[in-house]
Amino acid sequence: MTETRAQRLGHAGAGTLRVLTEVVVATVVLGAGMGVLWWLLAPEVTGVVVGGELAVDAHEGQKLFDRDARFALLAGACGLVTAVTFAARHPRRPVTVLLALAVLGVGGSLLAQLTGWLLGPSGDVSGLADGTEHAVPLRMDTQAGLIVWSMVATVVVAVVAVFREDRTPFAVPGQPAPK
Repeated sequence: MTETRAQRLGHAGAGTLRVLTEVVVATVVLGAGMGVLWWLLAPEVTGVVVGGELAVDAHEGQKLFDRDARFALLAGACGLVTAVTFAARHPRRPVTVLLALAVLGVGGSLLAQLTGWLLGPSGDVSGLADGTEHAVPLRMDTQAGLIVWSMVATVVVAVVAVFREDRTPFAVPGQPAPK
C-alpha cells in the first residue's frame, strides 16, 4: 500500500468512504426526524370532496403554503447543522463533505417528505359524497423546497472552507506550523 504525503507526515484524516458513510447515516437519521417534525408542525388542511377529488378554498390554500414553508425552514436547519458538523469534523476533506451534502441533502429531504406523507392523513376520498370535508394529505406542493437542505449545506461548507486558515498539512508533526 502506498502512503500519501499526509500519512507520512502524520496528518492522515478520515478517508472518503468513512466521510460518505457518516454523511449517509446522519442524513437518514435527520431526514426521518425532519419528516416527523414536519408532520407535527404542519397545519392541518381540510378540503371538500368535489367530483371525487379534494378541493381547497383560498383560506385553506394559505395553509398549504405554510406547510411548504415549514418544510423549507426545517430543511434549512438540517442543512446548517450537517454542514457545520461535517465541516468541523472533517476539515481535511472539504470537497468530499461539500459534494456528499449537496447530493445527500436532496435524499434527506425526500426521506422527510416520504415520512411526513406516511404519517399524515390519507388522500383516499373514494366513496365519499360530494360536499364531505376531508383532510388533505401531507405533501410538498413546492418541489423547490426539496433542495433547500442541499443549498444551505453547500453554501455553509464553501464559506467555512474559504475562510479556514489551515496550514497544518505543511507542518512536520511535533513542530509549530509555518507562519
